[in-house]
Amino acid sequence: MFRLSTVLADVPRNIRAHSSGVIVSRRPLADTVPVQWSAGDQEDGNLRIIQWDKRSAKHYFDKFDILCLRGQDVLSGTQERVRLQHLDFRVENLPLDDPHTYQAMRSGELVGIPQSASPAMRQAHMRLQTMNLTDASLVQAGIRPGVGGAVKINELIGRRRGTKSYQLSHPDFERILGNTYGILVFQEQVDQLLQVFCGCTSGEAEEIREEIHKRRREDYGQVLRPQLIQRAVDRGYTEAVAAEAVDMAAGFRGYGFAQGHALAFAEISVRSIACQQNFPGPYFAALLQAQPAGYYGPCTIANEARTRGIRILPLDVSRSTEDYAVEDIVAEDDPKLGVPSGGIRLALTALKGLSAPARAAIVAGQPYLSVADFVRRVALNRDELETLIQCGGLDALHPHRRALLCAVPDWLAWRGAVSGGLELDVPPPTLPEMTDFSPEEKAIRERALLGLDVHQHLMAFERERVSGRGGLTTWEARRQPNGKKVMVVGNPIRLRFPPTPSGKRVVFFDLEDETGLLNVTCFDAVYRRDGHAIVCSPYVTIIGVTQVREDHTAFLAQRVFAYQPEIVKAVDLEQTLPITTADFLVG
Repeated sequence: MFRLSTVLADVPRNIRAHSSGVIVSRRPLADTVPVQWSAGDQEDGNLRIIQWDKRSAKHYFDKFDILCLRGQDVLSGTQERVRLQHLDFRVENLPLDDPHTYQAMRSGELVGIPQSASPAMRQAHMRLQTMNLTDASLVQAGIRPGVGGAVKINELIGRRRGTKSYQLSHPDFERILGNTYGILVFQEQVDQLLQVFCGCTSGEAEEIREEIHKRRREDYGQVLRPQLIQRAVDRGYTEAVAAEAVDMAAGFRGYGFAQGHALAFAEISVRSIACQQNFPGPYFAALLQAQPAGYYGPCTIANEARTRGIRILPLDVSRSTEDYAVEDIVAEDDPKLGVPSGGIRLALTALKGLSAPARAAIVAGQPYLSVADFVRRVALNRDELETLIQCGGLDALHPHRRALLCAVPDWLAWRGAVSGGLELDVPPPTLPEMTDFSPEEKAIRERALLGLDVHQHLMAFERERVSGRGGLTTWEARRQPNGKKVMVVGNPIRLRFPPTPSGKRVVFFDLEDETGLLNVTCFDAVYRRDGHAIVCSPYVTIIGVTQVREDHTAFLAQRVFAYQPEIVKAVDLEQTLPITTADFLVG
């Protein structure tokens, strides 16, 4: 069985379209290679594909990988919204050398920035002290390939900051590796080493690099080492220099980016930061519209928007559409100043359980004068009407959610009577007298149905209690000096368990509260003792110490306890809180 499995390894078992590969040919493709329709259902029908795989195709055709990224949707969505006020605005005209953009990267305030939002990315930008687009591309190439990547990011950061010395032994190394501090970062640098030192052609160098990566488990670079060194010596290099060049190339065995690839990712981040800084309302509206798009979900994105002064406006059957829209608002505090584009109106698509026909009917009938007007003109089923009421979608027509919810059967019966074809003067139902849902109950139902918090993060309901016991917000914890022991309470999200050389477990996660995120590290002993709380509890209390490393503050957990939220005492819950638990980051 194992022998047959070895033979079958890498044999194609199905044929589907490459996610973003495009080939260019001078002659009709069918004259060179069989062409067929792809499998699967695309929106515009199936796609024409060739029967060669990507490795075979590149030897004959010019092949391009087109980056199909949600970040592009965010930028185009931002442009569309900004142009409602500024007709000549174009994302591609934003400068790539604005110092304020790179200041944001160095600060690590990058939640909601495509290609740069993850904790690893934010830390790398802070530690590297990103100053320009080239620096940003180094971070992309060093972090995005993941734990299997070929770039030694810590060594790169140390050399960049001057804490680790290095010296290049030959001028040709300076020409190839000077901009990356003597470290191989990009794929083409491996090719350049093989071409300059060993005399390989560009095609030969590319094949050698790919074989070194593909056959890394058998250490294929060492198999080629003697002949490559000899080729370099024959070209006049000393054996020591030749060995250094070959060992560098052979050591680049993990996955790495081409520089153009890294620059393209970095450019999306740079333009996104510029949009976020200058047009926060349109930017966060586009980001919510593009979900799922990036490392964090809608709840975290909405929370980040609030911390930046953007108000999340509730769902409203008379104003919400299929898209997240930007609205002018009036400041809640005195003086009551108008804030252009200061609010984001939730889209109907945010509501779970509301069908596409129902959304279309709601938009077509806008605006509505009363609950009776809405119920009569939009034929929603009972479940859809109840979810709209519970999330606050009818608050502008009648603010008493519990009374409306209890009267839903009467409203549906009334609609049947007035729309039965007879011109009957049937009065709308009378709402029962009762106490409305509490603010806590409303907030919990909004989180459950919308996947985000409208007016404030659920953790805000716990703040008075936590602060009274000496707990800090995540914002305050991030600004503590090195070695400070503090207590923080929040929701653990984005749990990550990277492999370690020792085999001991270490878990990284973000602790979220109403002020933002705190990056937490939990080592093996703490995880073995307190891991159940991290994985299974919606809220946890963490006691730990701050660790400031190269301008980045991490939080080392010493104890983790399940936190029993006060909010559950204020509501009559039939199920657990709609707060993320066991939020493992897979892949």
